[in-house]
Formats: sequence, structure tokens, C-alpha cells
Amino acid sequence: MVKAIVAKRLVTAVLQDGKRVELDARIRPPHEGDGRYWICRVQIKPLQHDPVDVRGVDSFHAIWLASSLVLKLLTQLRAEGARLENRDGSEFPLDAYLAGLDEKT
Repeated sequence: MVKAIVAKRLVTAVLQDGKRVELDARIRPPHEGDGRYWICRVQIKPLQHDPVDVRGVDSFHAIWLASSLVLKLLTQLRAEGARLENRDGSEFPLDAYLAGLDEKT
């Protein structure tokens, strides 16, 4: 059975030592928790062995927070000196994604 995906993004992190790490970020569809919150499951392989459940006040909020988590991780990698690339080797436009979060880079 194929699990549904709300969002998927493949990014290559080129670390300072030249090592290339293929990142596979996936966000699963939100589902209702106990009536007080919604849950989105997020996983960024190979950085996370197990998925993380992100909770929001509604389904939109859960997706937004899950997306923000992925972008914050990519921001941290870049701050530590990694170069982020698309699959074709071009620069990954992290700043364009962060503009939607009103983040300062």
C-alpha cells in the first residue's frame, strides 16, 4: 500500500567536507487527534530515522507547522555551512521558501 503524501521535496545538502547527502522530506496528510488538535507526520530521510508528529489547531495549521519544520532544518544546515542543491545541481531557492514565512536569512 502506498502512503499518501501532502508534500515531498528532494534536496541535496553538500557538506563542508564535500560529502553529498540526499534529503527526502515528506509530509503526510493531516488527521484529527483527540478533537483538540490535528496531526501531520513529517520525515526527513536520512536525518530522521522515525517520523515526527507535528500538531496544529486545525489541518491547515498542522501542514503549515510541518512545512516550517522542514524549512527550519534546511536553514540550520545552510547556517552550518552546507550548500543546498536541487536534483539537477542548481542552487535550492531556500530564501524564496522562507519569504513565505517572513523569516530573515
